[in-house]
Amino acid sequence: MSSKKSLLPALAVLALASTALTPLDGLAKAAAPKAPAHAPAHAPAKAAFKPVLPDPKQPVHFAQDYSDIKADPNVRFGRLANGMTYAILKNATPPGTASFRLRIGGGSMMETEQQRGLAHFLEHMAFNGSKNVPEGDMVKILERHGLKFGPDTNAFTSFDQTVYELDLPKVADDDLDTALFLLRETAGNLTLAPDAIDRERGVILGEERLRDSPDTHQFKKWAAAAFTGQKYAERLPIGLIDVIKNAKQDQFQDFYNAYYRPERGTVIAVGDFDVDKMEAKIKAKFGDWAPAGAKDLRLTDFGAYTKKPVRSEVYTENGLPDGINLTWAKAKDEHYQTEAKTETDFLDQIRTAILNDRLERQAKKPDTAFSAASLSQFGTEHTADGLQLSIEPKPGQDKAAFEQAYATLRQFRMYGADQTELDRVVKDLDATYKAEVEGEKTRNNRALAESLVDTVNSADVFTSPTQDYAFFKAMHPKITLASVNGGINALFDGDGPLIWHSAQTAGDLDKAALSATFDAVNGAKLAKYASQGSKVWPYTAFGTPSAVVKRDELKDLGVTELTYANGVKAIIKPTKFKENEIGIIVQFAGGQASLSPGANPPVFEAQVADLSEGGLGKLDANELKDSLTGKIVRMDFSISEDASQLSGATTPTDFETQMQLLMAFTTDAAYRADAWERLKSFVPNYYTQLGTSTSGVFQLHGTAALHSGDPRFGIPAQDDFLKVSNDQVKALIERQLKSQPIEITIVGDISEDKAEAVIAKTFATLAPRTQTAAPADAAVVRFPTANLSQSFEHHGRADQDLSYVAWPTNDFFADTKTARGLEMLANVMQLRLIDVVRENKALSYSPNAGSYASDTFAGYGYLSASAEVKPDQDQTFYDALSGIVADLKAKPISDDELLRARKPVLDKLDNDWKTNAYWLRVLPGSARDPRTVDAIRSRREQINSVTAADIQTLANTYLDMAKAMRIQIKPAKDASAAQ
Repeated sequence: MSSKKSLLPALAVLALASTALTPLDGLAKAAAPKAPAHAPAHAPAKAAFKPVLPDPKQPVHFAQDYSDIKADPNVRFGRLANGMTYAILKNATPPGTASFRLRIGGGSMMETEQQRGLAHFLEHMAFNGSKNVPEGDMVKILERHGLKFGPDTNAFTSFDQTVYELDLPKVADDDLDTALFLLRETAGNLTLAPDAIDRERGVILGEERLRDSPDTHQFKKWAAAAFTGQKYAERLPIGLIDVIKNAKQDQFQDFYNAYYRPERGTVIAVGDFDVDKMEAKIKAKFGDWAPAGAKDLRLTDFGAYTKKPVRSEVYTENGLPDGINLTWAKAKDEHYQTEAKTETDFLDQIRTAILNDRLERQAKKPDTAFSAASLSQFGTEHTADGLQLSIEPKPGQDKAAFEQAYATLRQFRMYGADQTELDRVVKDLDATYKAEVEGEKTRNNRALAESLVDTVNSADVFTSPTQDYAFFKAMHPKITLASVNGGINALFDGDGPLIWHSAQTAGDLDKAALSATFDAVNGAKLAKYASQGSKVWPYTAFGTPSAVVKRDELKDLGVTELTYANGVKAIIKPTKFKENEIGIIVQFAGGQASLSPGANPPVFEAQVADLSEGGLGKLDANELKDSLTGKIVRMDFSISEDASQLSGATTPTDFETQMQLLMAFTTDAAYRADAWERLKSFVPNYYTQLGTSTSGVFQLHGTAALHSGDPRFGIPAQDDFLKVSNDQVKALIERQLKSQPIEITIVGDISEDKAEAVIAKTFATLAPRTQTAAPADAAVVRFPTANLSQSFEHHGRADQDLSYVAWPTNDFFADTKTARGLEMLANVMQLRLIDVVRENKALSYSPNAGSYASDTFAGYGYLSASAEVKPDQDQTFYDALSGIVADLKAKPISDDELLRARKPVLDKLDNDWKTNAYWLRVLPGSARDPRTVDAIRSRREQINSVTAADIQTLANTYLDMAKAMRIQIKPAKDASAAQ
């Protein structure tokens, strides 16, 4: 638990909190409320530590310097003479990699009125020229070192910080030195040339256009009501269009000089390197960084929080999902983290978790008017702390949903929790802390780097899982029913609440009805809550096992394949990539390729139907959850082209229970109708959101169009979804789970003997299965040959448009080398799209190219290119793409372009081989189809063998504009005017 972490994931999202780009940054993405402070290293009782506030006139300090909590001793914290801070942690997961972060203590709230949007704009300019790196070369340098633009080279701008991210696939000195050199260029050497600024304006405007949505609009209105008079309410990182269009170089330079200075900078380095050498490199590279602006740090008036009364507001807009929330807020506590505050926050998390469990149980009842509800704590930067109850009503039941959810909260405040509820939360916490300690030595570099950034930004102390578990054990005697219940009302000591209803129409819940309902619930007599007792997990014995009749060792892959007498196949790969982590995938042969498109099978509906919500024959959904209290297990269902699958993730301690859970759903899934009806209550909001964005409408129509309208692919129309019955979904899934041959893949921290022993007790007990013959038309999927130009409409902004082009190729196993060559062709096209469409023409923020080759349907595959542009630029994009295609056909690409397209793929592959996630992705199906194993073995060699001449040949073979499918997602007549 290396940064602030919630006890349980929050369902509610408070606000749009930062700008996180794909590939470089982005408009205000939703961020869950900040979690409570993480655990201190508990010390013997001593006098209470006096909390300390950060001094805004002083440089950044690490929280442990002003706290009674000790930091993780494995992290080396330091400060250079110029004031820049750094944190270094040696960690080797994956081995041979490293993650760097440069945090700048300046974000959108620090901007002047004339600079609104420039903190984020500057983030873009970091890739557009510096003292020692010409414009356009930074990304190319990184690509030559194996970093892919986007996944490995990233950045984000939020309200009070800007963070640059580099995740290195290799840690040779040259790689480390290059990363630090480029971060140093960003820190103090940007040129901010006027012509480069002008060229980037269109990209920023494209991002603003892409990210704008009804949800963004309602957030702005909500923030203005919640935090009136404070900077947060009016400083979304994307900024103002007029500023983006017209800001001059001196405004950029002013912000850069004021905030890109060493006292506001922190370098984070986590990876497989020597800490002493890394510290020396950081000192050598950043030691000469000096402030370019005024001597003193510029201070920001964030605005004072003012106490507010209970108030109700309604915001309506076409395309806005239906939701209700109540927010209690108070002035922000900006003190450095202390043990005392950590203990309070920890107990508050327990209280919140108990209430959320109640709300979840209530949502599963058929007579409940809300589909989901949850309570979450939040801390808004330099603005407020608070609590928010979020409610998603069932269609047409807004008022009743508000009444029921708020009554549950009131009931909790009046009577508190009971011992059964508390015991469940504590037991789950104990299991979680133990699991994190057992996996402490193989934590992920990227996650650790991000956690270190979080703690610097939030004035918290970075601690280790060992320290966190020690805190939990020390706290255990204090976690009593009296202490938990005694602090419930203090949770709500903020003012308000602000009662907020957002929807397409107010319906029966306008401002007056919001206030009246709130008052009515406050005055109602409520009975005490009666918790549900837990049942014992009943699925522990399944019958007599069949024997292993065949054992194959794939020594080069570290894999053992077993075949049982009942036909079950198992693929076992023991690893130590991530200690205390095991992934399991149980596949049932068939999938989409076993279903007749002519029968219009409800594939999408079956995929989103949550089997766990339907429970098991012996346990409903709540009983299922309760019976597994304290166990780290999970269960998911999905359908792919050639199989349906159940998947799980667990620890060595709970591996047997995890396998029992997957076996139980294979043999005794219950498909309770109430669960299906609850799922359908989410559908209107889901389709409302899809319809207001180009990407959402593409999901609705584009995927099906690329498959010639085959109903097995894509998302059905809303009315068609709602017509599907629980029995239809059950019939489709049961046909897969109950009759199709089974293949189990197990990857992770487990011995082959242990895996085999548990398989013997579970899946080896099943009766033999014979694969059901697929209908004659099931094996056929075709890329369209007619109606190659299609358009669909969205209901979002009138200046949003998605242009998409796809060319037919071939399936993967027709020729694996060709498939890999097409992958490389798509990578080259991606580089060209960024150069031409994004950087040169500024048509789009994030153009993309990709290649897909089916490993199931013969002859099916495609290569695609797309960009979000203005509607009147659809043809301009198409013409630019045609020019790229013509050039790829006319002459071979350069050696440098081939290197930049290939090296990130090969370096990623090297690191993928060191992760459980990769093997869980590529091994399933390999016992059923040996070609899969050959493909795993040949990937590096085949990618490495692709030449510039091959790329040219493939372009001439497949990129025929006459055969390409062109899809446009354009604004409908009722689309809103550009914001």
